[in-house]
Amino acid sequence: MKKAILFVSFGTAYQEARESSLECIARDLEIAGGTIPVYQAYTSRMVLEKLSGKGIIVNTVRQAAKQALSDGVRCLYVIPSHMIPGIEYQKMVRELENYRESFDTIKIASSVLQEEGDCARIAMLLSEMLGFCQDYEYILMGHGSEDASNIRYQQMNEAFLEKGLFNVQVASVEAKPDLEDAVRNLQKRGSDKKVFLYPFMVVAGDHARNDMAGEEDSYLARLRDAGFQAEAVVKGLGEYPQFRKIYTDKLLGLL
Repeated sequence: MKKAILFVSFGTAYQEARESSLECIARDLEIAGGTIPVYQAYTSRMVLEKLSGKGIIVNTVRQAAKQALSDGVRCLYVIPSHMIPGIEYQKMVRELENYRESFDTIKIASSVLQEEGDCARIAMLLSEMLGFCQDYEYILMGHGSEDASNIRYQQMNEAFLEKGLFNVQVASVEAKPDLEDAVRNLQKRGSDKKVFLYPFMVVAGDHARNDMAGEEDSYLARLRDAGFQAEAVVKGLGEYPQFRKIYTDKLLGLL
């Protein structure tokens, strides 16, 4: 029975971010899967349209599934890069449900923070990976979602506190907790330490470059306006081998 891996992400229109994160994850999956081919798909229509305008074609989930079927694939292992099981993850699952009868088997891996219990494990991984130091404050910028799974961001903050990482917190762009919440926490503790900003995102794309590290109305600018010394590190989580191992482990769990 012919098998294939489908790596699904939100996507990014930034070539550098794509190559340093998503393409690295795809290569790691190729290595972990041995002879099993890897297909890719993006869920963001906006990103797909931007890339198409540049002459770069990336499949949607539906197109990738159809291509796999056309290539004779009967067993599809799906590895999503999504941080939470939010709107984009759910959209991917719905698309794939349409092909349950077409494939012999479709196995879909969970998101990074699928369950509340995942938060403690990721908090520990980030501590080891980013080397949090008590001499500084850290704010990790996530995307945020209207979906109920947005609670994972607050649960990440609780996980950091439980591990004694009082100087690390997650703030999201489009939901709560946000930067204002993070600043209030800093002020409540009377902290005057330098603040480092990191993306709590797999890819350091538009949000990381503009909403986090941009010159105007960004997390970086607003922190400085509030009187904090701040520095932004524009490096997506997918650029770290330790984080990419999450996805290869998920694949090996499906095989």
